[in-house]
Amino acid sequence: MKLYHGTTERIGRRAKAEGLRPRKLTGKSNWKHVVESNPSLIYLTTTYAPYYALHVLNGSKGEKISIIEVETDLLHESNFRPDEDFIEQATSLDKMNTAGIKGSTTKQRTKYIRNHLDEFSSIWKQSVEHLGNCGYKGVITGNAITRVSVVGISKCQILCSEALDAVITLANYRICGAQYRMLTRWFMGERVTVKEWFKTQSVNPLSYMDEEEKAIAIKTISKKLSNQKCVKII
Repeated sequence: MKLYHGTTERIGRRAKAEGLRPRKLTGKSNWKHVVESNPSLIYLTTTYAPYYALHVLNGSKGEKISIIEVETDLLHESNFRPDEDFIEQATSLDKMNTAGIKGSTTKQRTKYIRNHLDEFSSIWKQSVEHLGNCGYKGVITGNAITRVSVVGISKCQILCSEALDAVITLANYRICGAQYRMLTRWFMGERVTVKEWFKTQSVNPLSYMDEEEKAIAIKTISKKLSNQKCVKII
């Protein structure tokens, strides 16, 4: 299985040589405004790597992002963990609290889950299947990294805006997961057709357009998708 990690250009360019390290080894955190990530994990996704990479930049102009592709078959399966948000959302309506999660608020529950992820390690594949995300405990060495893209965001702002529009919930993943997986492919330099673009939209705009409007929309999207000069595979 291919999973992706969104990060800065600097880290992306060093990834093959240095691998990826969790926060407890780097001392850096990009999510202090919410519940901080598990310090022992590197977070991976099938779906939202461009979203995470763009958030790492935090609005900085003129910079580039990087998407790192990882092959799970080259990693130790016992080191995978589910995303804590998956567990929190999947169990939030369980009034019997059969999972034994402590806390009365979402933040408290998420913190508890984050600190007890080893207890839920067996459901990491469900986390990927239903939320698109998971974590890996420890270092991801360069031999497990199959491709790295570097993207100049100033030259593809429209598609960056599309990626930033993500809402990472179970419900949104069911509706829009295919759309964001398609965007990830585009940010990895792969060809995405106009047909795929419209097929993966949660609401296909072509369904309520007349023929002239359809022609304009198809031409506009075709131009966006064909312009991948901003993407470089290293």
